[in-house]
Amino acid sequence: METDMKQQRDTIFVPAGSAELLSILGMTHHTMITPDETDGQFTALVVDIPPECGPPMHSHATDSEFFYVLDGTLTLSDPDGDIEAGPGDFCFLRAGGSHAFRNATDRPVRALVVVTPGGDAHRFFKSVDETIRHEVDMPLLAELADRSGIALTS
Repeated sequence: METDMKQQRDTIFVPAGSAELLSILGMTHHTMITPDETDGQFTALVVDIPPECGPPMHSHATDSEFFYVLDGTLTLSDPDGDIEAGPGDFCFLRAGGSHAFRNATDRPVRALVVVTPGGDAHRFFKSVDETIRHEVDMPLLAELADRSGIALTS
């Protein structure tokens, strides 16, 4: 991560505006900290999700995700249905469970996302950012996901 991050013995500080930016399927991921920097415990990012944007239904073999909505309304989906989450709402998505999220509104959404342990997800985010820039190539996306322990389920 190329940031102005400051690390002391037990503290890591990431100043505002210094996160690594990744472009993932139309969304912007502000990578605050990676599994490499947390001894493999988690990755944390702030995700900006434009209107009518979000990933397809998918599952993570080993990663669980926590979403905390900062701004806007985010639709979180699983096989049981949809949940509308607004500012201050929190959602936990278990590893192995199929889920998706989408900004179904005409206003931007911003959410804090923590993925644990996060190594597979971080590897996937980096590979998508480096490989898929404009048109989403679904077979390539599925291949990159599979390499990172993620299955596209719809």
